[in-house]
Amino acid sequence: MLLSVLITTYNLEKYVAETLESVLRQETDFPVEILVGDDGSSDRTTVIVSEYMEKHPGRIALYTMPREEGVAYNRVNRSAANRLNLLAHAKGDYCTFLDGDDYYIDPKKLQRQVAVLEKKENADCVMCAHNLLMAYPDGNEVPLCRAKREHKLALKDYWKLMFLQANAVLFRNIYRNDPPQGALAANFDDNNITFWLFQHGKMYYLPECMGAYRQVEGSSWNAISLLKQSASNMIGYSIERELSPGTHAISDIRHYPDLKYLYEHRGEYRPEDLSPFYETAVECDLKEALRIYRMGTADAEELSELRKHLQSGKRGYQWAKLCRAVSKLLGRY
Repeated sequence: MLLSVLITTYNLEKYVAETLESVLRQETDFPVEILVGDDGSSDRTTVIVSEYMEKHPGRIALYTMPREEGVAYNRVNRSAANRLNLLAHAKGDYCTFLDGDDYYIDPKKLQRQVAVLEKKENADCVMCAHNLLMAYPDGNEVPLCRAKREHKLALKDYWKLMFLQANAVLFRNIYRNDPPQGALAANFDDNNITFWLFQHGKMYYLPECMGAYRQVEGSSWNAISLLKQSASNMIGYSIERELSPGTHAISDIRHYPDLKYLYEHRGEYRPEDLSPFYETAVECDLKEALRIYRMGTADAEELSELRKHLQSGKRGYQWAKLCRAVSKLLGRY
């Protein structure tokens, strides 16, 4: 059995050594390959990775994606291509992603996750995920998820209110038989990765924080407005509805706050104001996202259909929050 740790980097010379060290410190009774995919860094990131390759021959491989000077690249598309390239090269029976500025804090993290998935009673699980610490520049660390109970989760349980960043997820290598296609492949990021995995089984959740999710100041997500953050999430909403039409009600719940925000401000923006997400939706022909982006000029029938999704999402969202609050009181969350 082999495990592939897939590390993505771009101009992370300040952090990549700590990331690599945290993987090399892992204590496992199975071999681990470390594949690093660099998105054309212009700093010393690849130099540092190469130095680690010399120190640990045969353990680390580097794949680089060149960049042309003066060309504007879509960050999400580049990240997706980087991840998928690593998956295509992964030899492991199990895989896990790791951003090049994040790191593991438990030396037995990988061993424990694999042990969970190796149990016969967990054959219905395609992935094992754990909690993460959000590590802030001031040294403050806060758990990403408040769920404190170890248990299995189906899509309908997880998708309504829960979020775990992709670094927390170790999964069976289903890429061999089901490589992402189309819009999913072009937008292969945190939520879409997890949604793809849920099409093949359940998640086994461990409440311990075994990794750190670094909160970098001025990140691409924090740098954009609430309007564009909501527009970005509609890309995932549209992909989910196309990938799994039978679970659209769950997507209505998960994305209710974003859909509500965009609906309430529909007369205040043009689709072009939602760049680059509007262009992504056009390029990938994401019909649901385009319908939402263009609702400022939608007719009465189209708005009526959108309100149905809003009402469905609102009811489910409020009910899910109530159920979670009760579960917390009873110590079942």
